[in-house]
Amino acid sequence: MVIAVAMILGMFHLLIIAKYFPLFAHYGEQQWDVFMRNFHMSGFDPTGYAVLTHWHQGYDVVRHPLLALMQLPLYGLNRLLWWITGCNCCQMIMGALLLTAGTTAWLMLFRTLNEHLALPRRHALLLSALAFGFAYVLLATFVPDHFGLSLALLTTLLYIASGKLRHRQTFTSTEATLWFLVTAGVTLSNGVAVFLMVWVVNGHGVWHPSRLWRTFVVPALLLLAVVVVVGLTADPVERAVSSPIDKQLGWVRGDVSRLDATVENFLGESLQLHRRHILGDVLTQRPVIVRYTWPMQYVVEGVIMALFFMGVWMGRRDRLLWMVLAVMAFNVTLHVVIGFAIDEVYIMAAHWAWGLPVGMAYVWHDNHRALRLTATLLVIVIAAYLWTYHSVLLYRYLTWPVKM
Repeated sequence: MVIAVAMILGMFHLLIIAKYFPLFAHYGEQQWDVFMRNFHMSGFDPTGYAVLTHWHQGYDVVRHPLLALMQLPLYGLNRLLWWITGCNCCQMIMGALLLTAGTTAWLMLFRTLNEHLALPRRHALLLSALAFGFAYVLLATFVPDHFGLSLALLTTLLYIASGKLRHRQTFTSTEATLWFLVTAGVTLSNGVAVFLMVWVVNGHGVWHPSRLWRTFVVPALLLLAVVVVVGLTADPVERAVSSPIDKQLGWVRGDVSRLDATVENFLGESLQLHRRHILGDVLTQRPVIVRYTWPMQYVVEGVIMALFFMGVWMGRRDRLLWMVLAVMAFNVTLHVVIGFAIDEVYIMAAHWAWGLPVGMAYVWHDNHRALRLTATLLVIVIAAYLWTYHSVLLYRYLTWPVKM
């Protein structure tokens, strides 16, 4: 089963590698310029390729304080392979990393549904397939950005935390600290997700001053120290142009309709791509709000959310669900209420969209056989539609010739 998932996800890796490999095989500055003119994958950045090619602090250190450092060994591996083969192998190395992360994320979600929510294997498989049919969950598994790593970390933590809830165990301070450092080191907002999960599992004891200090405050200060050190070593001209705080505030927008952004982007584009301006970037030619051309796509969006809210109501007394809802509520607050990155909020789906099938799972705990059967048929149809729709669109998009 895991091999089958890896093979399916691997097909998308082969497509993106094949598309750009001629530009990396005999690498040079000119090839990178051609690559950047052709790489249009929504708001995703190919920073992973750049860091593995010529290691540097390519990521925004405030939001990804340890990510470049984590990839330093992979850069060393790429230099070794480059010396042996004569070509830049960053695509293959990043592809292997993301394929491992994507397969791990799928397995952790499946095991959470099957083992900790007591769903039969066929229903756990179905909901896992639905989750990875979501547009920006699927994209995160092969686009060379950091979201695939966050997806793997968060779903693995979900599996561990739900297991602790099931067996009435708690996170030790060491466990919580390590999870906080690694996940927040990849993406700072993940640290909040770790805190929320630990809080639900460990209870209010997590707020005890001494425990809070050594588990979360000290690690957060360490990450802040990394940010300060890297900031001091940055180009003085770059520091003068924009401070780290100003850069983050630049991501907050208040001029975007929250209703439109929620319907078309947060719950729309995140789950199913728009055909118009497909994978366009709002920094170039894509409007912030794009409408679906097929009205039935709004029905699909509505059915997904109806199943989710139905499951939430049925599982409202379960602490595992509280934990998932807490993480999702944080993302809603950050992106929709505050407006951080709201103009391309869909690229953040890997941070929260895995919670939708977890919420839906409680529908299958209901005693009414007709309801369970109806939900099963709806999920089968929607999952088949999403996988077919996205596979066709992505195949066409990734096989479009590169413009030299």
